[in-house]
Amino acid sequence: MKLLATLHSPAKVNLGLWITGRRNDGYHNLVTVFHRIAFHDTIKIWDGEKFAVKCTDCPDNEGNILFNVRELFENRFNVEINFYIEIFKEIPPGSGLGGASSNAATFMQFLNEHFKLGLDRKELIELGSKVGADVPFFLLEEDACIATGIGDILEPIDSNMNFPLYLYIPDARISTAWAYNRVDGLDLCIPHKQALEKAMRISRALQENDLEALYPLENTFEKVVFAEYPEIREAKENLYILGAKVASLSGSGSSVFGIFERFLTIHGEENLVESRLGGKVG
Repeated sequence: MKLLATLHSPAKVNLGLWITGRRNDGYHNLVTVFHRIAFHDTIKIWDGEKFAVKCTDCPDNEGNILFNVRELFENRFNVEINFYIEIFKEIPPGSGLGGASSNAATFMQFLNEHFKLGLDRKELIELGSKVGADVPFFLLEEDACIATGIGDILEPIDSNMNFPLYLYIPDARISTAWAYNRVDGLDLCIPHKQALEKAMRISRALQENDLEALYPLENTFEKVVFAEYPEIREAKENLYILGAKVASLSGSGSSVFGIFERFLTIHGEENLVESRLGGKVG
C-alpha cells in the first residue's frame, strides 16, 4: 500500500463553558470559548481496496466517526472512498478534548484536497456540522472562537496567547449525556446574555495576550463532575498549587488543564501532559 498522508489532529480545551438552556429537540444551548492546543492524534492514510480504520483506543468499525465522514462525502460528491486509515490516539475518548471531532475534521480536509473538491472553508464547516457539533471548530483557520447554539455557531477569535498548558487526563471517561442529565437535574443554566458577556471577556484576554484576565474560568459541568469524581476536582486544585494562573475542566470532562506563565520542571511526577495553547503541532 502507498502511504498518502500523515496528518496531525489537534485537541481543544474550553476556556469557559456555560449552559444556557435545554432545547425542544433535547439538545442544549451553550456558550463556550474553544481553543486549540498543541496536543494531537496522528492519522496515517494509505490507498486501499476497501475502507478500513484501525484504532487502538477508539472504534474501528461503523462506530468510528470517520465512517460518518466517508458516507457523507460519498453521497454528496459521488466519490468512492477506499483508504486504509490508522489512528494513533493520544487524545483519549471521553476526555473533553474533542479527539473524535478533530479526527473527523482532519479527514474531511484530506478528502477535499485528495479528490480536488474545491470546497472553501464555509462549505467545509457546513458539512462538518452534519457530522458533529464540535467538528466545525476544527475546520476554522483560527485557533480560537466563541461558540454558541449547540456549539456550532462560531465567531473566530484572533488569539495571541501561546502560554504553556498542562493536562491531567484521568482514567475515568465521562459520558456527555450523563453530564447534561445531571445539569438538568440541578437547574444550573444561566441566561444567554450573561454567558456571552463572560465569553467576550475571555475573547478580549486572548486577543490582548493577558493571562491574568482569563481568571476565573467557569464551566457549568464542574459542579456535577467534581461531585461524582472528587479526584478530578483534586487534580484542578493541584494545578493551582503547581502555579497555574487559571485551571478548569475541559468540556464535560474528564480532563482538567492549567495554563502557566512558564513550563514546569516536575510535571512528569504529577502525571501531567505538557502542551501549550495554539494548534500548531510538530
